[in-house]
Amino acid sequence: MSAASSRIPITVEQYEHFEGYPGLRDELIYGRIAMSPPPKPLHQQIAQNIDRLLNALSETTPYIARQATSIKFPALNSMPAPDVFIVRRDDWLKACRDDVYLDVAPILVVEVISPANRKSRVEQKIGIYRSSGVQEVWIVHPKKRTVRVCTESDEKLYTADDSIALTALTGTIQLSDVFRLE
Repeated sequence: MSAASSRIPITVEQYEHFEGYPGLRDELIYGRIAMSPPPKPLHQQIAQNIDRLLNALSETTPYIARQATSIKFPALNSMPAPDVFIVRRDDWLKACRDDVYLDVAPILVVEVISPANRKSRVEQKIGIYRSSGVQEVWIVHPKKRTVRVCTESDEKLYTADDSIALTALTGTIQLSDVFRLE
């Protein structure tokens, strides 16, 4: 199934009341609802690996890694749901206490590519993240076993044999651990 989009732009406020369609995931991208099928097991495994690795590195920091929660970017009329992201722990806990969506830019966002992801949609999301102050965006290709790291000033492609030094956290992640199937 290919991803589908709404034709009439809507606001973040309107989107917050959107009930979605059973069996599909949705996000608001520049005022348009983008829908896709749920991720397959490989996608889920890679996202879980990244979440686990990032949480291990963030334990003694003011940051926390989380998965698949929508983040509001009202200025861009967008509300994407990255596969994994790192945000300040205090911001996460405040959103939990207030039972609201996050409305702050994470320091790192990870998007795991699935067959339903169109290249144009991925590039749109990178644009949203960069415009909103996200310091680092990872685009993970499970089948190619690569990670494209986009920062404000640079872009680099890593393979499964490489490691990535995190700019926001102290430490590195071995990409062989990202692509490990358990």
